[in-house]
Amino acid sequence: MLQRDGAQETLRRLNLESLAGRDVQDILIGLTEVVCRDGGPVDEAIARDAWLETIGDLDKFGIDGFETLSNEQIKELYLSFIAHSIETRLYQEIGVNGFKFADDISDIEGFDEQFRDYIDRAVHDAFSGDLTNLSAMNDDDIRTIVEDTYRETWDLLQTWGDQEE
Repeated sequence: MLQRDGAQETLRRLNLESLAGRDVQDILIGLTEVVCRDGGPVDEAIARDAWLETIGDLDKFGIDGFETLSNEQIKELYLSFIAHSIETRLYQEIGVNGFKFADDISDIEGFDEQFRDYIDRAVHDAFSGDLTNLSAMNDDDIRTIVEDTYRETWDLLQTWGDQEE
């Protein structure tokens, strides 16, 4: 919709025209209810956390305005959101299962960096096709990619854990 109709029309269609002209972070925070809707392809609480993490990555993608978002920046926002969703879900699972990663903070930070890099690469690989028309993907397509990437990463975590024992 944004690519096809532009920023002003997209905000108007979403009943968010009051956000027009505001800072890109304000607009994206205002879009939280649209992106993280109940019943979407990612659990709502996980989606909200992932969306806010994604908004925190705006500088990483060189995003400084909503009206000037390029197709590549939209793609990176989308992939970052999916990757953060998977990360958040996995960290919740880790918390429930009580995995032990390391004895000191530098090892934990190293694990976290490798973990996030792995998920980011896996998401980019899973969506390696043409993403110029994101609206062509339905929730089931996205849910399948998220589930597959989640399962593959969880299996990898279990393998790492087995090697540590």
